Amino acid sequence: MRSTITVRLVSVSISLLAAAFLQFVLGPAALAHGQVSVVVSPSTVTAGDRVTLSVTGVEPDLERVIVLVGQGIVIQFPTVRTDSTGSFTTQVTVPAALPGGTYRFEAIGDETLTGDLDVKAAAGGIAAQAPADLSVPSSRSRSTPAMAGLVVLALLAIGLGVMLVLRAERLRGDATP
Repeated sequence: MRSTITVRLVSVSISLLAAAFLQFVLGPAALAHGQVSVVVSPSTVTAGDRVTLSVTGVEPDLERVIVLVGQGIVIQFPTVRTDSTGSFTTQVTVPAALPGGTYRFEAIGDETLTGDLDVKAAAGGIAAQAPADLSVPSSRSRSTPAMAGLVVLALLAIGLGVMLVLRAERLRGDATP
């Protein structure tokens, strides 16, 4: 009876591990509705101009935080929500006092999407770039192969744990008079 319960427990554990592995490896590909596209239009502006940020091919009905990052500056814009097709378009005004330089729009949700923007200083604005020591670290994301490797390591650790528990139960059963 005890060995039957142990065998069932092991088979359920293996099934759950396999399902978790498939979810982590294949889940992101299943959620994507196509190729992810990030378009910043226009890609070069003068500080104070309006910019349109359009994203397609991401998870639907998800809030995204929109920020502009560069030159040691982070500017947060209103949050947007993707529609039922996994797209959104929003217009934002680049602050008129923004120093000239290269910036990056980030749409932060379940992953961080980026689009580049070149800003020219407005007349009478700050043309010089901010000091380099004020730079903001970029967000970190892992590639699918890296995530798959981490999942495999986790599965191996769980499998080893199950084997140790089974071994301990078998030894305990052998020691019973």
